[in-house]
Amino acid sequence: MQRGRKGADHHLTLISPDATNIQRPITALKPLSPPEQKIFSMVAAENPHLRQSDSVLLTAFAKAAIGSFNTDNAQDFERLSRTLMSLATKLRISPQSRVDPKSLGRRIADQPVGPRCPKPWDRDRDRDDDDDDEEDGI
Repeated sequence: MQRGRKGADHHLTLISPDATNIQRPITALKPLSPPEQKIFSMVAAENPHLRQSDSVLLTAFAKAAIGSFNTDNAQDFERLSRTLMSLATKLRISPQSRVDPKSLGRRIADQPVGPRCPKPWDRDRDRDDDDDDEEDGI
């Protein structure tokens, strides 16, 4: 906290935190085909933790993704899928690498089990129905 009287230009000296944390877009080191570039750009935009130094792995990820879509050979598909999963984990863009296993296990354990348990999409509807009953005096 600053002591004393604030000057007239006090508001001009503050730099907002957003101004210093500008993230430059990640660019591929080699030219990519349009579908590969689309995957590269989408993954880079959706994952703000990625840096320019991750562009090599991200390029390999985009190439493996397009390769797995375009292959008809089961052996090639399996090889590309394994590469894709490995790269996604290393880049921390797979659900497994974003969620702590302990918190995921607790979340699953807290859910009711059985055929009569309410579904997540029905819980809000049931709560709304109960509220209407109380208002009607039933």
